[in-house]
Amino acid sequence: MEPASLENLCVLYHSANYIVVNKHWDIRIDSKMWYEKQTVQSQLKHRFPELADPGTCTASGLFLRFCHQLDFSTSGALCVALNKAAAGHAYRCFKDRLRAKPT
Repeated sequence: MEPASLENLCVLYHSANYIVVNKHWDIRIDSKMWYEKQTVQSQLKHRFPELADPGTCTASGLFLRFCHQLDFSTSGALCVALNKAAAGHAYRCFKDRLRAKPT
């Protein structure tokens, strides 16, 4: 499998509220470290420049809310909310799912 790059972001689903991507196993979701330039956040900024919002407080200038986390070495579907309402809805869905797990 080829290493992650800005160009090889695999989008599984895209709507007005969410983007679901297939996170590569060797890439971080985001980073505040200046030397880590390959992140899912930078891939999204490269692929969807229209998501850039100069009024946001994030270092990348993107208005994104990751709905859950995947470890650095874990690949899989990663849900990203594109607005505050969608993020709240996703948070409640993930929270309910965690609460419903059998013990």
